[in-house]
Parts: sequence; structure tokens; C-alpha cells
Amino acid sequence: MDPAAFHPLAQFATLADVTYPDGEGQLLAVVILAVVQGLTEFLPVSSSGHLVLGREALGLHAIEGAVITIALHVGTLIAVLAVYGRDLLGVLRDAISGRPRDLGMILLGSVPAAVVGIGAGDALDGIFDSPVLAASGLLVTALILITGDVFRKRRELIGMPEEELGLNVGVWAALFIGTFQALAILPGISRSGATICAALMVGLSAPRAARYSFLLSLVSVGGAALLEFSDVEQIDGRTMIDLGIGVAVSAAVGLLALRLLLVALRRGSFPWFAAYCATISALWFALG
Repeated sequence: MDPAAFHPLAQFATLADVTYPDGEGQLLAVVILAVVQGLTEFLPVSSSGHLVLGREALGLHAIEGAVITIALHVGTLIAVLAVYGRDLLGVLRDAISGRPRDLGMILLGSVPAAVVGIGAGDALDGIFDSPVLAASGLLVTALILITGDVFRKRRELIGMPEEELGLNVGVWAALFIGTFQALAILPGISRSGATICAALMVGLSAPRAARYSFLLSLVSVGGAALLEFSDVEQIDGRTMIDLGIGVAVSAAVGLLALRLLLVALRRGSFPWFAAYCATISALWFALG
């Protein structure tokens, strides 16, 4: 089975699966992909959906791009760690001190995606080139975002406090959120949007929903980098420099997008992202 079929790896891997030129054009292509990765990975609009529709619209062909994928993973990791590194250290410190609950809930939330990826096998390999599925997935993302916002508003109306510390995720909540992450194997369904909204549905506050979602993503991104590292062959110095620039761009843009997402979540702006996803989906079906 191709590791790219294991979600959330598939969301990231599709970013590198576009034809790019050699030589002078390679750096520009890497930078463009890094910007797209940084923006669409954190904003709840689905990176995979945009890449599938973009490839179809531009007539690009999918190719293997493990080296670029890993570089973009590293940039994504840096952005998440810049915001949630202290939280991760707290989770690890608690686990070492004999309080492994939060770490266990993060690992448990990763199980549904692993089960789907391993169980579905090669049946998943062909879904990432379907623009119809990607456009449909964007519509599903819009519905998930609207539903999550309804639960966020309901929490505000009944006056529940916005806790800032810890995860407070139970077993069933972790599995529920993890199931939404597994659902995001489909192109067009945003991993961040699906997991944050699922967390809101089970009663987490907005800060805790985002915190759990992105700590969960560290397992996914780290797993993606490790699995795809085995596919990397020797690369030249020029490519290494280009990839280093790509890491920096992906991290910088990703950090900006992540902070923008957190502001949007606090302000209740997810319906705007839902409208965007629904519009892109409708335009594709109308014009595609």
C-alpha cells in the first residue's frame, strides 16, 4: 500500500504530487507549493481539495515528490510547534510524571485514521485524482464547518467557560474526533476543519478544540515525514537549498495561517470559510 493512502498523510502528500520544472523553475515551484501548503493546511479549506482541482484545471500530471513532501512536512511541524510547543512539552512532562492521559488521548485519536488507511489498502490509491470527489468533499467541509459553529454558539449561549489549560478529552471524544480525521482522507475534506468542529460537537471549548486538533496533527505530520523518508534518494546541493527555502516559506506562511485560524475561531468566522468551500464546489460543478 502506498503510504500516501494513509490519512492524514494523503492530505500532505498531494501537495508534492504536481509536475514541476527542473533547473531555475524548481525553486519557484517549491515556493509556490510551500505557500499553498502553509495556507491550506491550517485554514479549514482542504489542501488536498485545492490541489486536486488545481491540477485538473491546469492540466498538470501527478508524480511522486517525496522529497518536497517531507520539506513541507517539516515547515508544517515548525509552525505547529511554534504555537503549541509548550503544550506538547506539558503533555510529555505529564506522561513522564505518571499522568499519561492527555498523551494517550492524542494517540487514541490517531487510531481511526490508521485503521482506515491500513484496512482500506490499495482501494484508497485512486481517489486523489478525482475532481468530482474533491468538489464534493469541499461541500462536505462546508457542512461540517457550519455544524461546528452551531455547537460553538450553543456553548456561548449557555455560558460555559472557555477553558485555556489542558485537553480534557475523554475516550469517546478522542475516537469521535479521530473518526472525523479519518473521514478527511477524502480529498476536499479539511483535516483541521473536521477535527476542530468534531471537538466542538463533543463539547470542547474553542481553545481546547484547536489545541487537540493540532497536537493530533503532530502525530500525522511526523508520521508522514517518517514514512516518506524511506522513499528519498540522494539529492544534489541545489535541490537541498531549494528545499531549505521551501521549509522556511512553509513554516512562515503556515504560522501566519495558523494564527489567522485561531482568530477566526474565536470570532466565529467559520461560516465564512464554509461559504468559500461551498462556492468553490458549486463553481466546479457549474463550470467543470
